[in-house]
Amino acid sequence: MQPDQQTAVKIADQVMAGLTLRPGLTEQEIADKIVSELKVRGAKPAFDVIVASGKRSIDPHGRPSGKKLKNGEQVVIDLGANYRGYCSDLTRTFFIGRLTKKFSRLYQLVKNAQAKAIKAVKTGVFCRQIDLVAREYIRRSCFAHCQIKEKLCGGDCFIHTTGHGVGRKIHQAPRISLKSREKLKVGMVITVEPGIYLKGWGGIRIEDMVLVTKTGCRVLTKAKK
Repeated sequence: MQPDQQTAVKIADQVMAGLTLRPGLTEQEIADKIVSELKVRGAKPAFDVIVASGKRSIDPHGRPSGKKLKNGEQVVIDLGANYRGYCSDLTRTFFIGRLTKKFSRLYQLVKNAQAKAIKAVKTGVFCRQIDLVAREYIRRSCFAHCQIKEKLCGGDCFIHTTGHGVGRKIHQAPRISLKSREKLKVGMVITVEPGIYLKGWGGIRIEDMVLVTKTGCRVLTKAKK
């Protein structure tokens, strides 16, 4: 892994950890703050910052708007640093105000899915297997929670791939998807970013960068989740 990419990872962690979220702030104000903090650290955005709160967070690529943060809503923030041509990618989901049982349960579900997928990362493993681990866990768990308790979905709440390679480009090989035929190799840097998206409620996503090593993998991003 290149030193400049290590710096890009560190910058993303610092910016995410430094965010202060409160009711009344707009999504755009948060995005502007992120861009400013990246520049202060000698980087630029690796992609258009994603800030989506409440029901808007159902869009995995939701662009920031003038919507204000409200108590009782989640906010998904996806940011990355481009430092001297190398990229990082990091997503966290926050909750404004007192945690609800629903958010806590679904957040833990996504966190567990990510942990299981990361545990499966090792050289020689097919990328599609990593996706399958996260997807099947969410399918089984989300079906039990959403279909039986709320009748919102049939467990098909995970609507994007589990990850992608990150390097000089923010999205590059390998693709961590069911359609991928690639195998993981030592030195690859990938994201693992499962999520749940429920109609009429919104989404939760957790994303970290992971380095494939000879003995397994190492999680690069350290921001609290």
